[in-house]
Amino acid sequence: MTDMFKVKRQEEVLRLFFQNGHKGAKKIQCPEKKTAMKRDCLTISTEAMEIQKTAKVYRQSENIKFDQTVDIQSYFNKAIETNQKTLENAGDEITRSGQKCPYVSSGEVCYQILMDKYSKLVEEAKQHDDPELYIERKYYDPTCPWFTSDLTREERSIGYRNEISMLKRGKVTGANMLDSVFRVNNVTLNYEEINASEISFYRQLCNAQLHNIFSKNELAIEESTPYTFQVDPYSYYIFVDCEHADRKEKMELVLNQGENGKHLWEQIKWFSERDGAHGVQVSNQLSNHKVLAYREVYRYTGYRLNELKEENGTYYTEDGTDIKVLIREGVWMDPIFPYEAKEDYANAVCSWIQEVAERGWKNVPDMVLSIGYSSAGLHDLNQDISFDYGSEWYKQFLDNYQYSVLATY
Repeated sequence: MTDMFKVKRQEEVLRLFFQNGHKGAKKIQCPEKKTAMKRDCLTISTEAMEIQKTAKVYRQSENIKFDQTVDIQSYFNKAIETNQKTLENAGDEITRSGQKCPYVSSGEVCYQILMDKYSKLVEEAKQHDDPELYIERKYYDPTCPWFTSDLTREERSIGYRNEISMLKRGKVTGANMLDSVFRVNNVTLNYEEINASEISFYRQLCNAQLHNIFSKNELAIEESTPYTFQVDPYSYYIFVDCEHADRKEKMELVLNQGENGKHLWEQIKWFSERDGAHGVQVSNQLSNHKVLAYREVYRYTGYRLNELKEENGTYYTEDGTDIKVLIREGVWMDPIFPYEAKEDYANAVCSWIQEVAERGWKNVPDMVLSIGYSSAGLHDLNQDISFDYGSEWYKQFLDNYQYSVLATY
């Protein structure tokens, strides 16, 4: 790579030159005298004089040319179409699987914009004998004719990393919102809008799936009838609380199919943990550790923790084996975890087991999660924010959303 010290020195000289040459001040008119007169002036180095010459031939960079012609709205419109199609084909089971129910976020849209931008720029770079050197000079050599003088220093740094990454690995380094394409097109996305958009999508998705389940089974939901769904954290059985016993039985029958209970429990927990929700149902850390201990013991050993012998701060199988021993063996054989993380995770699971065992299984509250339901959809309980579809909470963040990935909210 070009000597970065030299590059920085060139940039400083160029900046100093332009600052002094474009201040808008009137030029000093020298008196007409036959004799030469001395004047104070900045001594321009040979290097700076060379920069001065090449600066005159700078054109608009390829980066800015793309930025000015890209149709930003079309990318977001495509995301809206994809997300809307997902909601229309939500299916008749509760799930938020990325394969079955893909969600295109604002971040993914911005990433695609950058992928297209730098794919095009790399095509230009490949027309040169040494594409890597061409890219390097483009962003860091103010003396070359194709230097990106119309980018800020930070934009040049981001542009260089993305273009080199695209050249060598076929992808950009990430959806950095400080790229020039977003400045030129005045695209600003804030966390609250992105967060509200994601929550709105998954609430609409879950509502659509519940509606399809009941419609498929010819169960009409009356407008005036409220329901409450309660999900056990171990069996994932969905209990329905309502006024009519026969309706309760029918609803439980159709809801407790496949993995609906597991996914509904996970959905309720996810909504309860969103920023500002302060869900009381998920606030007990010990209850959460109890669920995690049960889940991981079952996953790695096939045993149900509450059915084992509780003694000496742990649990034992029928043959007297400490469940912690089996957990360590299971984690070390797990191909998902990288080698360096196995010991830490095994220790974490064992600590959850010990927490529950020392207090006693029955003395630790179970994280049974509840959520309200009506013909209007789901309604969160026991938390500061209810993410009801179309609520005022959504509107305060999404009504003036510049670029949306949702058709409705």
